Amino acid sequence: MADGQPSSQPAPSEFYCLFAGLIDQQAVQRFHNAIAIAGGTGASHIHLLFQCSGGIVGDGISLYNLFRVCPIDLTLYNVGSICSIGVIAFLGAMNRKISQHATFMIHRAYVNPSMATSERLQAAADQMIMDDDRIETILKHHTQIPSEKWEMHKYSDVWISSDDAIEWRFGEYGEFSPPVGTRLYNIWPPQN
Repeated sequence: MADGQPSSQPAPSEFYCLFAGLIDQQAVQRFHNAIAIAGGTGASHIHLLFQCSGGIVGDGISLYNLFRVCPIDLTLYNVGSICSIGVIAFLGAMNRKISQHATFMIHRAYVNPSMATSERLQAAADQMIMDDDRIETILKHHTQIPSEKWEMHKYSDVWISSDDAIEWRFGEYGEFSPPVGTRLYNIWPPQN
């Protein structure tokens, strides 16, 4: 599916896909392509194993919006760790499953100030405030993170266990378990 090559076998109605990587413009393009291909086959459901250590804020919010309006039933599975802007993308899916041993991590936006002028630092600060506002709006819409964790979020990374994630409405328990013999489609990195 990710490579867009036609197959002589009939298309499955349920696709099982894998993603482990950073969220950037290329990853967003691969997700667009994968959903378009699955939709073109008449797929009824996409199951996506989602492992992410973060990435670019705007690209993560783009995925959040894509997952929210996906025309195919979409289930995302956190089977390890989903961090930073990956959490926002994950929250876009209507169906969110969390492995018993999975974690999440959220933090405020940051920038590397190396070699920056005062003007660039000011512009970066303005952008980070905007990014923090939109990230926190999405988190507050979908989750029930307690106030003490919001306080911690102001100055450090906040790691969230699977039990806490369930309690705070990130999703429900569930394991990625494709049926034996199912073809797995790799969303990232590109296959040669």
